[in-house]
Amino acid sequence: MKTFAVAMTAMVLISILAATMALDDTLTQNLPMINVTALKEQVPTERIASAVSSISFETLRKNGTYRPNSLSRTIPGLHIPDYGASMTSTVYLRGLGSRMDNPVMGLYIDGIPVIDKNAYDFDWEGLNGVTMLGGPQGTMYGRNSMGGVLSLSTISPLEDSKPTVRLEYGTANTFRAGISFTTGSHAFSATFRHTDGFFMNVYKNRLTDPYDGLSFRWKWERHVTERATLTNILQANLSKEGGFAYGLWQDSVLHPVSYNDEGSYRRLSVIEGFKLHRCGDEFKTDVAGSLQLLSDDMHMDQDYTPKSVFTLQQKQLSGAGTLEFTLRRADAYALWQPQTGLFAFYRLNSMSAPVTFKRDGIETLILNNANSHIPEDIGYLAISDTRMPVNSDFLIDTWNTALFHESVFDLDRWTLTAGIRLDYEGGTMDYDCMARLHYRFEPVMTADRELSVPYKGTVSHRHFEVIPKLSALFRVNSETALYATLSKGYRAGGFNTQIFSDILQNITMNAVMKDLGVHLDRKFVSVTAGNTEYDPETAWNMELGTRFNHGPFRAQASVYCMNVSGQQLTVFPPGMSTGRMMTNAGRSRSIGLETVMSWNPERFRSHVSWSWCDARFISYNDGNADYSGNRLPYVPEHTLDAGIGYSFRLGSRTLDIDAGLNGAGPYSWNEAGTQKEPFRLKVSGRIAMVLGDTEIYVRGENLTGTQERSFYFKSVGKEFFASGKPRTIMTGITFKL
Repeated sequence: MKTFAVAMTAMVLISILAATMALDDTLTQNLPMINVTALKEQVPTERIASAVSSISFETLRKNGTYRPNSLSRTIPGLHIPDYGASMTSTVYLRGLGSRMDNPVMGLYIDGIPVIDKNAYDFDWEGLNGVTMLGGPQGTMYGRNSMGGVLSLSTISPLEDSKPTVRLEYGTANTFRAGISFTTGSHAFSATFRHTDGFFMNVYKNRLTDPYDGLSFRWKWERHVTERATLTNILQANLSKEGGFAYGLWQDSVLHPVSYNDEGSYRRLSVIEGFKLHRCGDEFKTDVAGSLQLLSDDMHMDQDYTPKSVFTLQQKQLSGAGTLEFTLRRADAYALWQPQTGLFAFYRLNSMSAPVTFKRDGIETLILNNANSHIPEDIGYLAISDTRMPVNSDFLIDTWNTALFHESVFDLDRWTLTAGIRLDYEGGTMDYDCMARLHYRFEPVMTADRELSVPYKGTVSHRHFEVIPKLSALFRVNSETALYATLSKGYRAGGFNTQIFSDILQNITMNAVMKDLGVHLDRKFVSVTAGNTEYDPETAWNMELGTRFNHGPFRAQASVYCMNVSGQQLTVFPPGMSTGRMMTNAGRSRSIGLETVMSWNPERFRSHVSWSWCDARFISYNDGNADYSGNRLPYVPEHTLDAGIGYSFRLGSRTLDIDAGLNGAGPYSWNEAGTQKEPFRLKVSGRIAMVLGDTEIYVRGENLTGTQERSFYFKSVGKEFFASGKPRTIMTGITFKL
């Protein structure tokens, strides 16, 4: 049934495209442009009762923002630490977020949702701008939008756009080239980026984080009738990189990156989507669908030391299909603006994640643990293998169906909104694991014995969520509006795969003891496959806000309180564990303030984006300690982005000078609050000379060389940090043909 649903989605997509491609091009001539918005809301953004941040592509270009990670702190409360590799696109927003699996922020490209979080980090070109809706958006956008929704809008072939070329070169032999143009019914954009890397692996005496990435987008858009527009979007991203620049934290000193095994990540991501928009006399109809493919391959030295302890390779081949149908009223000035929709998606992920224990790991993680359970007068266990693979293969399918409705009532100065979503989601994980070793028990055995330990099974879950929303916006006058919102969001549950190495270790040791006929009074402690499922995380958000627009001055502020149940946290089993897992830790609450202000009179420009968030556990006890009242880890208390600039007219030329500050913190790196990071500021600047359609510039980030720790984790009982990027200076040229 699930395979049939995906096949039907593909058939609908292909048939619509084929039929439309067959239409004569003359249908596209001399027709009025139909505005197809990337957001689902019925009303303009200034009448949405949520915090809204909109950034034009021109601003993104000047700031050197060419990937979602670069939006961190620019949008108040949004924090996307840059560490590891492209698959580690961890998003923190309003005290929500975690290091693994499902994100707290939905990502949409031209109205098409990006299903796999591993595809969140990519380079873009040819954007019109980005829009962020803050707070839970679950009623309209469903799963994984409990912190907000980031919408990217790309250039349309229906717009008049000159071909634009961008070239950049700078620190760490970093080179970036981009091009975007439209022709007929087509819009194309492509970008390539290379860097040698910023962090040295002192053990290998080479840079650990080189990167090569290519992104391509084709957008085809056509008026198929006077009332209908069809859009097709194809986006592909290919990258090859190093990464995982993690240094050991020991005796209050952060040591340089130093490990012996491979650390790399390769990824191919493809999204093919279509949108059909039709405006009738009574109703507007939108149909959107997509097919999404992600193939990636990660290699990681999981002990991050020069010792040969253990490594991980994780390969994924993931395919997904989405389909959404919405019906709304055509009269934009009607008192009642209803919108009803159906959404469905299916995702199938084939994953292989073998962990290989090497000689040092066999000694320290397996034999030492096993022999500590065996009385000395009986003997001891010995393993002759120099490498012990633990093979883990998974087939994970996830599906979701939803029915949603939102009614907007426009009553003179009031805009009232009520919505509800009925969301049903399920998933299944088939696991097929195998450990094999050669062992002997000294001094009883004189020869090795081979032991194979299979571990197979299936776990599944089903969850039903009701997601309501109520909001009210009052227009005090033409410049000022006040709003209040009560909304719910949820982050999907899932399955833990990265704990299976621990499970297999313990099952193997128990199997060895059973094979020897030895009865242990105390078993090897471990979780089982039954513990690998975790439930959804839900959040209720209460928010008050205001907007003020007067000439060149614009301001927005909001205060919120969020209560979270089923808090998803990444935890490590006690002791010398090799895996990690997501668990529903308990409850938390976040209270905060977000504000954005800009003043741009004529040639002067300025902006401030600031947030404050106090996110704490209401209840969380991991069995060893009670962390209730402590700050949530990884969540910055403050984020700040501020800048000023001025454009000097020099005859037919323009000289642009801009300076900025960007910072975040303080952080608590763990639940106990024993590891912390203070608030740190970074200085940026830009000087550009504009000569007609050509711009030459120099841009610098972290000009003061501020050192910061950007990420923290534990592995095999040791603590590690990733460092923030050092000072970077880029020079570039942009010209239109």
